[in-house]
Amino acid sequence: MRKIVSAVVAAAMTAVFAAGCGGGSGETSGGLTTVKVGIVPFSPNAVLFHAMDGGIFAKHGLKVTTVSAAAPTPIVAAMVSGQQQFGFVTTPVLLNVNAEGTAVKCVSPVDGQISKDRDASALVASAKSGITDIKGLAGKKVAVVQLSSINLIGAKKLAEQAGVTNIEWVAIPFPQMPQALADGRVDGAVVTSPYLDTAVAAGAKKLAYPSSQLWPEGTIYCYGATDKYLQEHPDVAKKFHDAMTEAIQYGKDHEAEIKKTLETYLKLSPEEAQKQILPTNYVPEINVPSIASIQDVMAQQGSVKKKVDPKDLVWTPQG
Repeated sequence: MRKIVSAVVAAAMTAVFAAGCGGGSGETSGGLTTVKVGIVPFSPNAVLFHAMDGGIFAKHGLKVTTVSAAAPTPIVAAMVSGQQQFGFVTTPVLLNVNAEGTAVKCVSPVDGQISKDRDASALVASAKSGITDIKGLAGKKVAVVQLSSINLIGAKKLAEQAGVTNIEWVAIPFPQMPQALADGRVDGAVVTSPYLDTAVAAGAKKLAYPSSQLWPEGTIYCYGATDKYLQEHPDVAKKFHDAMTEAIQYGKDHEAEIKKTLETYLKLSPEEAQKQILPTNYVPEINVPSIASIQDVMAQQGSVKKKVDPKDLVWTPQG
């Protein structure tokens, strides 16, 4: 797992030196600072999408565009190489890249802290497998989005609690998981919305909700930036942080409105968009103790090289 993260980031660092670029932000003719945000397309991005379309970023002086990726690790590489200024990172990826010496910090939650009452991601078993509980996954093949993901860390922890330690974990992008389950290429998967709905409609059985069961009200992912970018552009980072704070708080009382953006950005029907579960309590703060808890689980599983201080992974705007 650590080798995967290191290799991608190392490749990105090579690109930085080859290109001689540091990743600045440009000005549009309208006076807005243009930034690119790397995302993994899934329902919780609704808050970001609304901030883009609803004028919240513009109000704070930013013009935001997004770039999609299959998983967080290539997003980190794009930030390191200067191609993107901000990007989606899960807590395990954040911990791993910092442990490896690539300084990346959380600037804002994606949509708040994960709700203890609702979760958009679930560990499911395929309809063909006949599996009805986590113990049934023993010796089976289970898909996760990447082998350094919060989904793997959480699902592996729940499996260990159930006495299961011999699962074969494989990396498959979220959009491909429903078909992989339906075809029987994997026996289970940790799937997130809107792809979770597709999988369940085809007969997949929900077994658990790893993130909300293990870290209720925790920070399992965030929008981050490299420490280098934050030092060079603290004003832009503050604008991004403040805009996301406003958007998250707005979403609490206007969930139907922000879900509507999923029609455009995730190509959902109006009915599908409104059915999406946004797994958030709409608290626009990073939960540092939860990052420490996730790191402890990773250390137990041998999936982090060394521990880092979770407080150092959170950027706080000045002034």
